[in-house]
Amino acid sequence: MRVPDEVRECVVYLGLPDDSPDDRARMRPVGTAFFVAMPAEGLENWTYIYLVTAKHVAQRLEGRGFVIRVNLRGGGAAFVRSGEGLRWWYHPTDAGVDAALFPWVPPEEVEHRRVPTEMFLTDEVVRSKSIGAGDEVFMTGLFAQFAGSQRNIPIVRMGSIAMMPQEPVPTSLGNIDAYLIEARSIGGLSGSPAFVRETVPLGLGSFYLLGLMHGHWDIPPEAIDDSVAGDHAEEHGRVNMGIAIVVPAKKILEVINQRELADARRDATEAEKRRRQPPLDPSLAD
Repeated sequence: MRVPDEVRECVVYLGLPDDSPDDRARMRPVGTAFFVAMPAEGLENWTYIYLVTAKHVAQRLEGRGFVIRVNLRGGGAAFVRSGEGLRWWYHPTDAGVDAALFPWVPPEEVEHRRVPTEMFLTDEVVRSKSIGAGDEVFMTGLFAQFAGSQRNIPIVRMGSIAMMPQEPVPTSLGNIDAYLIEARSIGGLSGSPAFVRETVPLGLGSFYLLGLMHGHWDIPPEAIDDSVAGDHAEEHGRVNMGIAIVVPAKKILEVINQRELADARRDATEAEKRRRQPPLDPSLAD
């Protein structure tokens, strides 16, 4: 399956600053983030932009000065420093949702694409498109071992849906609603967007934002037995089962639609509508 080039352009890298002695800015990578755009209700060509990542990535950065590595329209990459006074937004009622975001309109010189909320996989789309086990999934994000020296070069990983959300999945954050994906997650992909393409009889079907990458499902050392040991064991004693955990897109939407953010969008939309209204012509008054 050919992945559209535009998909890789929605992601940026998050990390902590690591200023080298030669004064060249560097970054200790922490994870991936991606841009999401929500259209303003009743306004054309007006969207609200959020930078989305995994909650466990945001918590490593929260309260600290961190950097966002972006690609530039004119070529090359740059670091945008952030963090001071920044508020991360999490799920308003479910602390187990591994998603976080903050509103951010990147500078004009930043090259990026946005995932519109209309592309989010909803329960209705799952039913109408018969999305289920076996459908193709692709995710894109940071490959920590080779992030790109001149520009961000996101890696693309392929897989398929192994299990639909039916019961909460046990993770380090507790039991969460999640998709299980037949794809081995790697360091740096946390917070990456994951997309699913519908299966059609001929050609390629539409694709949707399935959710964001939480990480891989592994087994702690104390739970390892002969059935999962052997070549699968990692150096730290845990076992990567080749199953990735993806937070559903609808959970991201619940974060975006929490009351405070929704109220802020409504107020900004109303202000923009008033600004767009043509001025009154006093000559038309009675």
